[in-house]
Amino acid sequence: MANPITPSLRASLERLKHAGSVNGLCLSWRRQILVSLMPYEDFRVEQLVQVLNDGRDHFQSGGTRLVDSLWLGFPDVHALVVFAGDISVVLLHTRQEEADFLTGVVKTFLNDAQLLVAAALSPSNGETAGGDDEENWLPQPPRLDPNLTNVVS
Repeated sequence: MANPITPSLRASLERLKHAGSVNGLCLSWRRQILVSLMPYEDFRVEQLVQVLNDGRDHFQSGGTRLVDSLWLGFPDVHALVVFAGDISVVLLHTRQEEADFLTGVVKTFLNDAQLLVAAALSPSNGETAGGDDEENWLPQPPRLDPNLTNVVS
């Protein structure tokens, strides 16, 4: 992933972790972990993400409903996952009455952090300009702007 972007994405997630009674937090893309602030080993977090994605796929398998969040309640901890396309945020929290509040907070975070997540997924978008990448030497197609007359940049 993109090294310059990940610290700011991680800092955003750290702030999100202080919302309510959150004990653990994980940001994933499809079934790959991007940032994990969980109190467990990475392989356990990967298993949790796999199970939650499988559960979403199961509930959406008929094609009649779209699942954008799941909440699972256990005696000592509750798991909340919010999906936005291929990106998902998994939260572990202790107070069940905060589930709706945390869902709203995560949805707001996902809307606000779209650029950070996109940059983390494809670091070449903003970093190739002026760099000495292999693709910089390739000729670029001319860009014609209908608002300008006969200008090729």
